Amino acid sequence: MEERDIALSKAKIQLMSRPDSAFFTTILFSLRFRWDETHPTAYTDGTWLGINPKWFMGLSSEERVFLLIHEAMHVAYMHMLRLGERDPQKWNHAADYVINLMLIERGFIMPKDGLLDHAYKGMSTEEVYNKLPEKDRSKFILDLKEPTEQTDSVQREIEDILVRASIQSKMQNDAIGTIPGEIAIFLEKLLNPKLPWQRILQKYMNNMAKNDYSFRKPNRRYFPKYHLPSMYSEKLMNIAIAVDASGSVSDAEFLRFISETNGILKMMKPDKITLVQFDTEIKSVDEVKSVQELSKVKFSGRGGTLISPVIQWANENKPQLLLVFSDGQFRFYEYPTKIPVVWLIHGKPDFTAPYGKVIHYEM
Repeated sequence: MEERDIALSKAKIQLMSRPDSAFFTTILFSLRFRWDETHPTAYTDGTWLGINPKWFMGLSSEERVFLLIHEAMHVAYMHMLRLGERDPQKWNHAADYVINLMLIERGFIMPKDGLLDHAYKGMSTEEVYNKLPEKDRSKFILDLKEPTEQTDSVQREIEDILVRASIQSKMQNDAIGTIPGEIAIFLEKLLNPKLPWQRILQKYMNNMAKNDYSFRKPNRRYFPKYHLPSMYSEKLMNIAIAVDASGSVSDAEFLRFISETNGILKMMKPDKITLVQFDTEIKSVDEVKSVQELSKVKFSGRGGTLISPVIQWANENKPQLLLVFSDGQFRFYEYPTKIPVVWLIHGKPDFTAPYGKVIHYEM
């Protein structure tokens, strides 16, 4: 192993050893890497991290850590995708001010030529851009590059990285506030469910509730003189969610399906959710009882779409309720079911079903 590779590994280990670092390291390790002597310093395009080895070896160990997390934060903020019609050099300047100030406040050591101005504290990159004075930036070395892949593809890849990073941060018990505010707000919008699950499922909970008197939960009002039964009602304990993983479903849609599954876990707290992935057949069946377990599920599919295997599976396994997330690009055949079904359909407003309840929603 060359000296530069050893130095890079040490910098990564140094970052990993810092407290509350899971979010940052997950992003960093998700990027593809190359040594690039054609660039004076370092850069990222959202999927690649390139570093000039000679320049890198001239930094101190603390400065190398700063560099790695600095480039990772460009990805987290999606700076390469938010440029729009702005001046690239001025935008890069503004982005560096935002990131460097955040890292300095967290105790990282910035290389001597880094941009820093505490007057921009609390500002977004757009706000800093609008406040930067006009001047010649022709000598400024850009560390933001335009993505070589399609923008939509890069955005989906970064969104997936951010979701993984936020889950890892929670699993490692990173301190509250570890994820920068602007990114936390974006993740909140991305991950929080948009569908009113309590209202949607309340109907089925009411229909299934078997209100009766039982000694399983004695009425405490009359203790200890009398031992009397109390009313009880059963809840939705076994929900099955069929997720369309066919080729007609985009990565963004698929991520939304999983986000909504996360929402059901958090809001309804069923005993378990059986997550069924399907395209032309059942691809996988996973029992999920927590957000952590959901994050470990491996997703597969990307074929055509057939709904009959899902209905057959439901008839055999008999969940209390079956939710089907799909874009509705399939036909119904002679496979009816007595299992209550909710069809959650995006992008096909004319979709109808011969049984169950259809709910159309927007991305």
